Amino acid sequence: MVFENIIVYLLDKYLGNYIENLDTKKLKIDLWNGNVVLENLYLKSNALADLNLPVTIAIGYLQKLVLQVPWTNIYTHPIKVTIDGLFLLAVPKTEVEYDAKRDEKDEYEMKMKEVQQIEELRKQREAEKNTQGNDKNDTFIERIQLQILRNLELSMRNIHIAYEDKSSKPNHPFAFGITLNYFTLHTTTSDWKSTILKDDTPLIHKLGELSALSIYWNTNSKSRLDLSRDDVIHDLREKIAIDNQQAPSDVAYILRPLNVKTKCILTMKPRQEGFQQPMFDIKIDLDAISLNMSSGQYSDLLDLLQFQGYLTVKSKYIKYHMKKDQVEKSSLKNWRFAYEAILNEEIRPKFECYKWGNIKAHLDRCREYRAIHFQKLTGKLTNEQKERAKALEKKIDVFNLTHIRHSAEIEARKKKEQEPKTWWGNISNWWSGSKSSDDPELDLEKLMSPEEKVKLYDAIGYAGEDTSTSTYPEEYVDINLKIRLNMLDINLWSKMNENDAQVIVRAVIPDTSLVFKRRLATDAIVYAINFSMGS
Repeated sequence: MVFENIIVYLLDKYLGNYIENLDTKKLKIDLWNGNVVLENLYLKSNALADLNLPVTIAIGYLQKLVLQVPWTNIYTHPIKVTIDGLFLLAVPKTEVEYDAKRDEKDEYEMKMKEVQQIEELRKQREAEKNTQGNDKNDTFIERIQLQILRNLELSMRNIHIAYEDKSSKPNHPFAFGITLNYFTLHTTTSDWKSTILKDDTPLIHKLGELSALSIYWNTNSKSRLDLSRDDVIHDLREKIAIDNQQAPSDVAYILRPLNVKTKCILTMKPRQEGFQQPMFDIKIDLDAISLNMSSGQYSDLLDLLQFQGYLTVKSKYIKYHMKKDQVEKSSLKNWRFAYEAILNEEIRPKFECYKWGNIKAHLDRCREYRAIHFQKLTGKLTNEQKERAKALEKKIDVFNLTHIRHSAEIEARKKKEQEPKTWWGNISNWWSGSKSSDDPELDLEKLMSPEEKVKLYDAIGYAGEDTSTSTYPEEYVDINLKIRLNMLDINLWSKMNENDAQVIVRAVIPDTSLVFKRRLATDAIVYAINFSMGS
């Protein structure tokens, strides 16, 4: 039951960060039944916050997400993930009307994401120190990752991610985006015909197909924000290219629709094969890559890069701008904006932090939050305590939050070390995320029952210390990658007027290939590039 819990936990964690109003209870029930179907989902406005860009999602829509997990045969049967219809329209934050409640919610979620990232980085570094020189754990993780790839079947269709900007160049708005017809990754036979693999085999054949991946950039474009949500989604769907011949005529492509085919042979147990077959034998075939750029697109790109700093600063102070329905003289409005921005961002914070009343209130909040977080690590919290912890997290800065949580974890760890350990206690600690990186009894292998451990080891080809990469032959090549490009076509266009466009620079490189190989035991790599020059 360990991996079932892992899948449920990861879905709950990551889907909840990006999907609006996700029903996690229904998600868990459907997942335990082995079939999850989520339809008509809307993405959160801050789903792109991890990119640290001054953009927000105006419209984000996921038409269908299907996840099929064969719990009874999870080690041999495939896990199928299907995404059909992902449409996303991003705009600068300055082009969206300010909403105080939404901004407060987004700011809180971003703060807690940063806290979690800091904690994960700290725990990762602690784990690296504790496992330094031990190849067993690294090999075990690698075998788990290989097993997940073995059983994964992925299908993504109708993807369109667009960005519109009318702030960088108010008189010449532009839009660019990425479209994808479909991407599939499935298991095949040795002659690359689709199949359902039920038996345990030493070699796994995976075929990946990517159809009509394209990048476009439209200058002087018309904004979609004036349309309704349904019309925007419909327009994004219609702008997806099927192939080079079936591409929208009103789209200026930087990268023409590209098709890619990948053939991968996975060796699950290279030791049993006598190290004759690479662990990853990958061949990638690319059709003609056609790159195009006009003078107008190049000018828009430079303006976008130049105005990123301006948009970042403007989005920071957007909450001090007057609402559109408020009428006031332009000069008075500008002075009021400058006064409130400087007063609230520069002056008040400096004076407030030196007042004894504020210092005492800050210390009280830190002590109260530490007590609540310590209770969370050692027991359960009531709903009132959870709401109080959330309110305190909104007021305490990131530095103090990470320090308080770390000190509470140390104290909770000391307390648990004094208590008698039980199997159920270890499981609950791992599930709640309070696993100590330096406690060997909370290792993933320790959490499994002997029967699960035998079944897992046999499925992933792991037998303990003797599978360490340090015992691999020095001449064994674990990665053999071959990439072949039919043709690379680069064009620079000069558009004199609406009806006259000329190619001023063109470069064509036909029949290019790249070979990459790695020897795992010695960390040695070799690569070679072969190409023919065209005109």
